[in-house]
Amino acid sequence: MKIVTSEEMKKIDQYAIGKIGIDGRILMENAGRVAAKNIMKRFHNQTFCVLIGSGNNGGDGFVIAKVLKENRHEVDVCVIPDLPKINGDADYHKNIYLNSGFTFTQYDSEIMKKADIVIDTMLGTGVKGEIKSPYAEIFQELNNMDNIVVSIDLPSGMPADESPVPENTLKADYTLTIGLPKLSYYTYPARNYFGKTKVIHIGIPNKAVEMAVKSGIRVWTENDVVGNWPQRDENSHKGSHGKVGIIAGSSNMPGAAVLTTTAAVKSGAGLTVLNTHSDIFSTITGHVPEATLFDRTNDLDDFINDKDIIAVGPGLGVDANTRRTVEYLIDQFEAPLVIDADGLSELKRLKDKIKKRKHPVIITPHPGEMARLIDASAGVVNKNRFDISREISVEYGIYVVLKGPHTLVATPDGEIFINDNGNAGLAKGGSGDVLTGMIAAFLGRYENIQHAVSSAVFMHGYTADYLLYHGAGVETITASQITDHLDKTFNIIKD
Repeated sequence: MKIVTSEEMKKIDQYAIGKIGIDGRILMENAGRVAAKNIMKRFHNQTFCVLIGSGNNGGDGFVIAKVLKENRHEVDVCVIPDLPKINGDADYHKNIYLNSGFTFTQYDSEIMKKADIVIDTMLGTGVKGEIKSPYAEIFQELNNMDNIVVSIDLPSGMPADESPVPENTLKADYTLTIGLPKLSYYTYPARNYFGKTKVIHIGIPNKAVEMAVKSGIRVWTENDVVGNWPQRDENSHKGSHGKVGIIAGSSNMPGAAVLTTTAAVKSGAGLTVLNTHSDIFSTITGHVPEATLFDRTNDLDDFINDKDIIAVGPGLGVDANTRRTVEYLIDQFEAPLVIDADGLSELKRLKDKIKKRKHPVIITPHPGEMARLIDASAGVVNKNRFDISREISVEYGIYVVLKGPHTLVATPDGEIFINDNGNAGLAKGGSGDVLTGMIAAFLGRYENIQHAVSSAVFMHGYTADYLLYHGAGVETITASQITDHLDKTFNIIKD
């Protein structure tokens, strides 16, 4: 499913109306009717107040109010702007509402206060920047009330892109998003304003979406994972499913090597070889006996010789040896290379080498690591996750996995795939190491790089959600639990 900004949604509507020939008034009728149907399905024997603004969102409000009234619900309708400001398709539906024998009043806060459910059709996706009077005062009042607020498309005042959330933006309990999800839903703190959210479909043809919006931001869903899951041939052998090399761990950080290697083994890698310090070999074999061990003091030429994928970084430490290792792999290893954690420290210096590299590079930074890569703060990264991920992936010609809530996978051609699962239990040391091992293993099993990376990210979050659903506390989920339960979640997905 594609994710859009307000400008992109406008282009889709224009294509559907101008090129395909769907009357905009029909789309508005569909939007209002589908929204009203969802509202009636959720709320019973309660009173409603529909707050209507001047744009198309207000036109949806007239349709919603008409449908609710026709179904004998108790509904008050309050129009906020002066009537001459309502024009176009919204004015058309206002007149249908009136000609159907229904009435409205100008905005009255007392009417709003007495309703159980307030339906917000005030400001749509075209609004940006500071919220002006009288809306700022109305939103502030609503935010301090106990009414249930249902917003249509977006909570009023909320931008549809990565723009900052304006002061006094309306906080919804429920949001019915029209047509396609909006980008701001996948950013924070914007997500906290949406409440429970559902996308409602109003008859916009797929062709309009595909033709009007060429650049890709979309959610990588469970259906995508299932549809691209590689099947094992009964006649296959360990070499058929990827020979994964992992360079991880140090004397004081053996856990990173254990977690990364275990995750690779349990994610289906045919053969996993860990390059690490010999003084932690016994620790490794005690946790993951399936892995083959390679002494880090030996020649890297021998290590990379037969590997299909190498992941480097977890627990290595930031020092000259790590820098040399990463540079050597970029120069010499002729297959997909996953760089994580301490391995990311030298990427900026190695940018020209990475750009010239003929084989895929996948980096997996958290916001702090990304911030160091672009000489910014983690705060800047978190406010511009989509733009920064795309910029780095295109500039370097690499795949970027920007970790965090709604982990993003950005590709060298500028597409972004959002992961919409997982929970705060993953905000814990070691979970990134597990993800790195999973990505490495998935790369060995898939032909398509993006499919592999996005599906590994999905399964990482999916397993954390599985643990939460089956009784783990969000505070108690550990990285080891993720690897321990991959067998169960893999079986669920395959079945």
